Amino acid sequence: MIKIRHLNDHLYEASNGKDIIIVDPKKYTPIDFFITGLGNCSAYDVVEMAKNKGYELSNFELDIEYKRKDTFPRIFTEFHFIYKFNSNADAMTARRWVLSSLETYCSTINTIRNTSKIYYSIYNNGETIAFKESIISGEVTHTHEFDDDDDGFGCVA
Repeated sequence: MIKIRHLNDHLYEASNGKDIIIVDPKKYTPIDFFITGLGNCSAYDVVEMAKNKGYELSNFELDIEYKRKDTFPRIFTEFHFIYKFNSNADAMTARRWVLSSLETYCSTINTIRNTSKIYYSIYNNGETIAFKESIISGEVTHTHEFDDDDDGFGCVA
């Protein structure tokens, strides 16, 4: 459970039962937090998949571009996740890390797939592996848990 408490003026305290952060929506908006959550979920997936498979990964960055409707409710219509990192993995392996996160493991991104188009770009060691490619949006049908035999595309080999 997340608990939000108004402190004063525009300051809020958010607690997850383990830690507390002070939220100032004038500096970091609720939309910023939402997008941060999407990105951090996927960033964590990619970094941990690489590490768990014995790959070296460094200089990881994730940029997120997004579009929203102009009218209320201003829902999100499109996201572009831009992954940049250095690793000792080949292009297919690096692509699998990203797609596994986007299409299977990242529950925050999978929550918005029915309402938003999801694009991704991948740069590994400065090489373009993917540029604004899209994932299949819509109802998610993956039902398996993380498995060492996962081929990285949401399928168990």
